[in-house]
Amino acid sequence: MSRSLKAFITLSVLLNLLLAGLVIGHLGRYFADPHMRRSVEEMAMTLPADKRQHFEEVMGKAEQDTGEWRQQLSDVRKKVIATMKADSFDKKAYLDEMQQAQQLRAKIKQRTIDAIAELAEKSTPEERAQLIEMLHFPPPPPHEE
Repeated sequence: MSRSLKAFITLSVLLNLLLAGLVIGHLGRYFADPHMRRSVEEMAMTLPADKRQHFEEVMGKAEQDTGEWRQQLSDVRKKVIATMKADSFDKKAYLDEMQQAQQLRAKIKQRTIDAIAELAEKSTPEERAQLIEMLHFPPPPPHEE
């Protein structure tokens, strides 16, 4: 094998690995957000007992309702990884899988929004202020500014 062909193959493999790492790294942001879970749990502990029970029921129901979607999202993520690692890249499969992941994330997000709206509807202005404070979104990574 000629030296230039070896260099080309090596460069190609490295660039593909870099691309896969970037894609997988960005996907990780969408699959689990421990900051959000920790904040929600902290907020529940500051509520009065009756409000805490209602909060836990509503958020628990939302978590239960989205469980299957989260599992499907995990499965799609595995498919995306397999597609990216395949010897030949199937662009259509990749785009279909990413579309499916986007739709699942949208469903999960909408169910969470509905749960927060239900909580806010039955909360005082002070509790709503506390809710929005605890559910704030972390700042975007520096490269997205």
